[in-house]
Amino acid sequence: MDSHRKLIMLVILSLLMKVALSQNGVVMGKNIFKWSFFPKIYVYIRNDIGGGLMLHASCYNNIHGYARDRTFLPGRRTEFAQFTKSFWGRTYYDCLFRFGARKRRFTVYRDSRDNIDKYQCRNCFWSIRRNGPCALNSHTGRYDICYPWDK
Repeated sequence: MDSHRKLIMLVILSLLMKVALSQNGVVMGKNIFKWSFFPKIYVYIRNDIGGGLMLHASCYNNIHGYARDRTFLPGRRTEFAQFTKSFWGRTYYDCLFRFGARKRRFTVYRDSRDNIDKYQCRNCFWSIRRNGPCALNSHTGRYDICYPWDK
């Protein structure tokens, strides 16, 4: 009888582990099993400046120590960067955006903002607008999580 209990417990534990590792659990629109120590992060940027202006970005990744320059066509979304998050939780991707005669700065990826308990931004979508960048909201499907430009 005792061996049957152990076997049942082993089966239950293995099923729970399978569910936890399947990466299919969703809570409030956020995948709670998607968290990992060294995920590949993808950053997408959409040029919503308006007026037919081109958007230029010069960005720096602090972990990998490289800069990246890119030009975005009006109204188009483009994959901008891929990188692996650091174990220490200090990864950031800081950008200087230029459109028309304006220059604005914003950090398109920051661990302290984009990695919260049980959620990790792996595909980070941004809409760059004149008054500031807006992140894609997984609940509404819209770019309605807006931030001011960095100082």
